[in-house]
Amino acid sequence: MKALVMVSLVLIGGAACKSNQSSIPSGGNSPAVPAPASASPASAVAANAPAIKSRVDACSLLSSNDLKSVQGEAYKEAQRSDREDNGLVVAQCYYQMPTMANSVVLNVTTAADRTGARNPRDAWQQTFHGEKDRETGKSRAREQEKKNAAGRDGEAEEEFRPERVKGLGDEAFWSATRVGGALYVLKKDQYFRVSVGGAGAVQNKLHRSKTLARVVLQKLQG
Repeated sequence: MKALVMVSLVLIGGAACKSNQSSIPSGGNSPAVPAPASASPASAVAANAPAIKSRVDACSLLSSNDLKSVQGEAYKEAQRSDREDNGLVVAQCYYQMPTMANSVVLNVTTAADRTGARNPRDAWQQTFHGEKDRETGKSRAREQEKKNAAGRDGEAEEEFRPERVKGLGDEAFWSATRVGGALYVLKKDQYFRVSVGGAGAVQNKLHRSKTLARVVLQKLQG
């Protein structure tokens, strides 16, 4: 009886061994085993860094009806993204229209939520009034506009010519581009930029931008 049990154990063990061997692909046909992902020091630091989040949700400032009234169609999607730029927090919303060329971008710039944070009014002053040399000032403003317009398909930046606009916020400037326009509005300790795309003359784009800017001002003040 004892011998019979020993023989059974040997047979079971042999079968198990054979089964394990048959599950391993042979030779060159075996798939490569992916190596464990190892994060680089830079990516590890980025992953551990706190995400930038503005206290202002730019995508809540313009509704589908607001945009439809000026662009002729409601937006398809509103994409929010926040970032820090030179000590300031920029909340951006990209309102994607069914007609891509009609899309609208809204940026709201506020101070970072920390002691000694940069004041947005100082940045505004530096951008629009800070340079005595007119050409240097235009260059600074042009670089700011390129940065704000980055990522918009088909927008080729031409010369940035700020034009003062009365009756909006504490101060406002308009800049026309080849396929759209950008309206900057300062109010108290923050400022925003609304950029409209689509066809139409420059003055028509300015009118549409002003309509949206008034809505944004009401929402920010509320």
